[in-house]
Amino acid sequence: MSQLLSLLQTLTEKELAELDNLRLIGKEKLVFDYTKRFRDKELPDIPEVAEALKLTESHYYKINSILLRKAYTTLVPQQGTELLQFLKRKNLFNLLRHEILFQDKKLIAKLSATEQEKFFLICFHYLIDLPYKYYDKKLIGAFGRKYIDSRKDGSESDELYIKFHTLFADLNRLAAKKNPGKFLHVTPEELLKYEKELEGSKHYLATYYLYRSICSYYSYYDKQPEKVLEYIKKAMLLKDKIAFFFPIDISLFLHLLYADALFTNNNIEEAENIYNKAFEQGVDENIYGYYFHCEQYILVSIIRKKFNQARELLDKVFQPCINNRLDIYATRGSMCFVKFYLSTGDLKKALAYLNIAKVNNEKTFYLPFDVQLRVLENIYFFLKKDYDFSYQLANRNIKFLKSQEQTDIFENYLMLWKNIIGMLNAIMKKSPMNTELINDYNFLNKHYTNLYCGLLEKMYEQTEKEVK
Repeated sequence: MSQLLSLLQTLTEKELAELDNLRLIGKEKLVFDYTKRFRDKELPDIPEVAEALKLTESHYYKINSILLRKAYTTLVPQQGTELLQFLKRKNLFNLLRHEILFQDKKLIAKLSATEQEKFFLICFHYLIDLPYKYYDKKLIGAFGRKYIDSRKDGSESDELYIKFHTLFADLNRLAAKKNPGKFLHVTPEELLKYEKELEGSKHYLATYYLYRSICSYYSYYDKQPEKVLEYIKKAMLLKDKIAFFFPIDISLFLHLLYADALFTNNNIEEAENIYNKAFEQGVDENIYGYYFHCEQYILVSIIRKKFNQARELLDKVFQPCINNRLDIYATRGSMCFVKFYLSTGDLKKALAYLNIAKVNNEKTFYLPFDVQLRVLENIYFFLKKDYDFSYQLANRNIKFLKSQEQTDIFENYLMLWKNIIGMLNAIMKKSPMNTELINDYNFLNKHYTNLYCGLLEKMYEQTEKEVK
């Protein structure tokens, strides 16, 4: 896909209309009008495009670059970091990365020392927040170094801040890999050692990101929700010391993090109260983890059977991500839709979004999503009463988990699929569920209510009806 087309596909009609006034010369109008025709469909391969336009491929690419720059100038006349923010808001991550490199090479010399420091820090933040597919650790390290070197009064605090913010990003990034523990380069003992070293210091930002790193460790590698809550509380105590550093309301953000942790720990009512206040106050798209917070609030709404509220947020936040195929956000949103439609009983629409989610996750593989999708597929066929295929899927998924090098973090999923097999056996044999099966179900239903919105309970109730 051409970079120009990537931009055009994300523009509103009003923004697109602004480009009607572009001053185009030579073959530029021909290329622009041709590209615009493919906003809603697949662009042919570049050789075919070049032939249709009677251009060489190199000339086509050159014109695309010129058009892209002209479009940027029209849409964001201020250019600079305002353009970076525009590209981030549009989730144009590849264009954002290219523009950072362009501005670093072409525009940095025009900035004052103070402006350069601000620029490098903004770039570091944008790069470190890129989704897994676009994450470039070497580039992040380079801009972290540029930021430190640009600081007139650079200190140990700056070095430690970059170190622990990068550690935090690494822990999150590695969680997206297959067998994530295999690539983990930090132990809980080391994290606690870092905490002791920072204890009582004034390295507040470093300490904050260390706490966030510990939260990520106990979220993804050694699931201990109570530890996550403990360290978020510690981070919240630092909010007044670090607020100056963030362009967002850090207090609101930390409250959302706390609500996320409560929800993960199945404190649903307490989490809902915090979410309600936060979203009534207004959660801006620029808040860190915006899509994740929205997803969690949608799941809370589904569990509390506030379906209109859930659907409104799904349509507003995630349908555009799905329409624009925004990688992990599209997968996250599609799974939300699956859970919504399974909960409301619309199995046809649930299957449609399940297929969308599976295709998206194949392109940008994220293991936790893959496991979730396997569960949702099993639930779909169970609720559809295709018990034979649901049984086959459960056995296949158990084999899949056992093939993973790190099975300990999936221990409860093994129990989950064995429990589904137990329910299916009860249905097929028309025999009541035994005590062990019921006890395992009660544990799993409590453990996974937040993630699967009470869908395990729907399967249990269906099993009870079938065996009567």
